[in-house]
Amino acid sequence: MGQLLNAEPQRSKFSSISKYMFWLMLRNFATRQWVFSKPGHDKGSRIFTLPGCIIASPSRPHDNETTEDYVHFWVRDGALTVNECIYHDLPTKEMLDDYVSFSYTIQETAIRAGRGAHACFNIDGTERSWGEQGDGPGLRILSILEIWDQLSEEAKSTARKILVRDRQYIIEHYDGDTDNAWEEITGNSFFSRTAQRQAIDKLEKSSSKTGIAPEKKIPEIIQALTTLLEEHWASDLGHYRSILNGKAKNGTLRGHELNIDIVFACTYNGLTCFDERMIATVAKLRDEFEKLYPINEQDRALGIGPLIGRYPGDKYDGTVNQGEDMGHPWPLCTANLARYYYQCIVEIANVACVTITEPMEPFFKQIGFKQSGKISKSSREYNDLQTALLGAGDKLMRAIVYHSDHLELSEQFDRTHGTCMSVRSLTWSYSSFIASSRIREKAISQL
Repeated sequence: MGQLLNAEPQRSKFSSISKYMFWLMLRNFATRQWVFSKPGHDKGSRIFTLPGCIIASPSRPHDNETTEDYVHFWVRDGALTVNECIYHDLPTKEMLDDYVSFSYTIQETAIRAGRGAHACFNIDGTERSWGEQGDGPGLRILSILEIWDQLSEEAKSTARKILVRDRQYIIEHYDGDTDNAWEEITGNSFFSRTAQRQAIDKLEKSSSKTGIAPEKKIPEIIQALTTLLEEHWASDLGHYRSILNGKAKNGTLRGHELNIDIVFACTYNGLTCFDERMIATVAKLRDEFEKLYPINEQDRALGIGPLIGRYPGDKYDGTVNQGEDMGHPWPLCTANLARYYYQCIVEIANVACVTITEPMEPFFKQIGFKQSGKISKSSREYNDLQTALLGAGDKLMRAIVYHSDHLELSEQFDRTHGTCMSVRSLTWSYSSFIASSRIREKAISQL
């Protein structure tokens, strides 16, 4: 067997690469001209995508690389894909309108089933037997607000109905249990709560643009969610807990404490990055993953990485079982940590000084910055801090490119060899890389 072809890890430019990845991502976005199909429930029948359906991946169980069927629409994945569509040229103008139309179809399906946060649907908009995820309505609100200015008037009319219904779901269920981001645990989710809080806050602030009247209960619910989020801080552990009162859906309870979805609360849901508690949490997450995967030791010699997974103790691999199941690093998790570093640069750009406290020191030592205490924006140390954050994000992004399959991204990288594995061409992997590259450009403009 010959050597694998890898991208050069130092010189590759992420802003250019993200343009290619955008088109790889769009392959999973069904339009009126680009239609997917798969076998139906009845023998010999087939179902077809409605325009606006975004499949999670083209992989199905008959593929050699996986046991999973990802030819479905997840509310979260769709929202995070559409968020990036307004920053690139789309092949057809109606794609965003179609996303709104499909979102209305599946919302109707969910409401008829009495499951307002139903998470996953068939490609024709019908219900798939699946769980509920409370982050879905919030992320859908945020995605529609993101694309609002590019929607037609007809699509805006439909979007208003979606937004009002999703807001009502959050009003009625914000303090309830939900499946977590990985659909393995049910409980009180940090990620879901931040998505809900950010969504209703932004919707209220956008009332003049959307024409949706403010809801008088919202300030009270935002405050309640803020209070509930405080409960996730575990002072004895020195990090945020992902899930409170967690119950395993299948098997052993795991992933309820340290979990990368805590970082998603910052990258997707507006939580502050440059915050003592969050920085302490991220340091613990990175430390766990850096030493967990053998590939990270190899990558360190190349000056890239580390690759990041979902949570310590993960057992899902999505492959045909050839032994003990074990978790692996994910491109989307790695890209979101890179985005976190870049967002830190953006956040501190407009402050006169920053203060690095003792609990924050491990985070900065990980990225080669050893100063602590008060750092003035006019000082050399401040510039060194920005450079360290940028470099840390870049090492993660370089690792993703290096281990990609000629820029194609699967769900996971093998923990030992770094090769793409599990379901192929995962939409969320692409959108995460593209988003991180976009925030990097914003961070660079602040340097």
